[in-house]
This record gives sequence, C-alpha cells and structure tokens, in this order.
Amino acid sequence: MPRPRTSKNRSKSDFIRSQPATLSGPEVVAKGRAAGIKFSPQLVYNVRGGSKAMKGTVKKTATPVKSAAIVTSPAKSKADFIRSLPKTMSAKEVVATGKAQGFKFDATYVYWARGSASKKSTRATTARKAPAVSRPITTSTKAETLLRAVAAEIGLGRAMEILSAERAMVRAVVGG
Repeated sequence: MPRPRTSKNRSKSDFIRSQPATLSGPEVVAKGRAAGIKFSPQLVYNVRGGSKAMKGTVKKTATPVKSAAIVTSPAKSKADFIRSLPKTMSAKEVVATGKAQGFKFDATYVYWARGSASKKSTRATTARKAPAVSRPITTSTKAETLLRAVAAEIGLGRAMEILSAERAMVRAVVGG
C-alpha cells in the first residue's frame, strides 16, 4: 500500500501541478530544486501535457518578421498558411511568421509545402485524346508463357476450343 503524502513528501507531479501555468519548464525545475525536489524539464512537459487544466494556456510567441504579409483570415493547416504567404518571403521569414501565428514547422516543411503547391497547379488535367496503344509481345517465350497461364486459368479444353476457332477464322481470311 502506498504511503500517504504529506506536505513535506508530496510527489514531483503534485509539485509541478501546483506551479502557475505561466512558468516555463526550466523555471519550474529551478523552483523545485529550491524546494529540494529534483526533476527534469521533460517531466514538467509530460505532467502539464496530461493535465486538462493546462489546456488553453497562452503560449509565448516570437514577433513576426513581416507583419504586413500576414493573412488576416486563419489558415486551416500549416501548408495552407505557408501557401497564403507571398513566395518572395524566404523560408526563414516564413518560419518566423508561422511561429508568431502559433504554427510549428521548419524551413524544410516550407520548401515541401511550396513545392507540392506548384506540382498541383502544373499537373495535366485534360484527358488523353488518342486511344491506348497495344504493346506487342516481343519474344516468343513471353507469348508461350502467357498462353500457358491462360490455359491454366480457363482450362486446357476451353483454351484449345478458342485456339481452333481462331485458326478457322484466320484460314477463312487467308483463304487456305
């Protein structure tokens, strides 16, 4: 049976939960060390991440690089946000602007989002005009392998009936 907690021997998680939500992880660790409790900032993030009381707290954000380029309507996703910005902005500027808006991504994601947007716009949307071209069987071994596979699939008797009917049609055309 676990021993009951007193104010002197309370758990690390309880200590973390008792701290204000405005404190950062390292600040909570510093307060804990001052109180004689040792733990890592990762424990702070884990405990706060599971706490429903922490949901909706205000996050610290950086100042935007180009505030005039920010779109006033909220984007649906990170990629939509990146595509809404002008392409003249560098990837670093886009990342900084995204951080100011609460998005987390790096320069690689900016390049990916911009690249996939251009692929979508240049993709051919018209249907093919010419009919499909049949590809000839180039070697006799491929034709024989195909014939054996068809015969195995539909049965040898039915395959021979089809072949004899085709032979009769060829003889009628050739006249022999």
